[in-house]
Amino acid sequence: MEDLLLQTLNGTNIQINTASIIRIIIILILTAAAFIALTLIHKKLRSRLDIKNELRKAQIYRISLRVMRVIVIIAGLTAIMDAVGINLTGLSAILGIVVILLVLAVKDALQDIFAGFVIMSDKYFSVGDAVEYEGKDGIVISFTARSTKIELLDDHSVLSVANRNITRIRKLTHLVDIDLPLSYELSRKEAFSVLSNICLKISAIDGVESCELKGTQEFGENAVIYKIRFFCDPKDRPDIRREALKTVQDGLAAAGLHIPYQQIDIHEK
Repeated sequence: MEDLLLQTLNGTNIQINTASIIRIIIILILTAAAFIALTLIHKKLRSRLDIKNELRKAQIYRISLRVMRVIVIIAGLTAIMDAVGINLTGLSAILGIVVILLVLAVKDALQDIFAGFVIMSDKYFSVGDAVEYEGKDGIVISFTARSTKIELLDDHSVLSVANRNITRIRKLTHLVDIDLPLSYELSRKEAFSVLSNICLKISAIDGVESCELKGTQEFGENAVIYKIRFFCDPKDRPDIRREALKTVQDGLAAAGLHIPYQQIDIHEK
């Protein structure tokens, strides 16, 4: 077969002959074999997983497969260009600009994918965990390399959060604090007596694991702040917290106490 010489717009010569065609065919066969091998390895690894309980590993395997496929494609294209005589050094500047433009175009997607790796590798949270996002409590129902889906506890609507916003997602614990202001005129002994009784009633709420009076939290401008702490399942947190606040109100009312409000003292000469 005679050599076929082509010239690109930038003057790069492309040489096509029998040897280059054979090399291209071999490269294509090897690329296809690599794709098949990666797919088989991925399937084998996934078959060993309990997807329900090892979702994090399944996600890592899937993302890794996509990354490896991209690497194989890039390696194959590079080898083909070398086989036909394209000078990669001369194209490096153009390729660099193209890469920069692509990175800028998919910056958010790359941030999401990187954050997805962080979630899975660092165990930031898992499916089934109770979390808070922008003041709303919910349950993580799924996550991918790009986003996390949260079912809100209040109305059961589903919120999709881009993984790049994971720093705004807070994993909830069993601990719930109530900071309660009481008048300075109330003695510490009286306050502790009333609040201890309220803690006992909060402990009796269905779903509350335990409740304790932590004591004086701080001295505010118009009141002494006391801290009550109880523990419950994060999934039941909103309802139980509302019930606990109701118990606090009833307990204060029964003791003849009220929560102080902002006041301004005016002294007249």
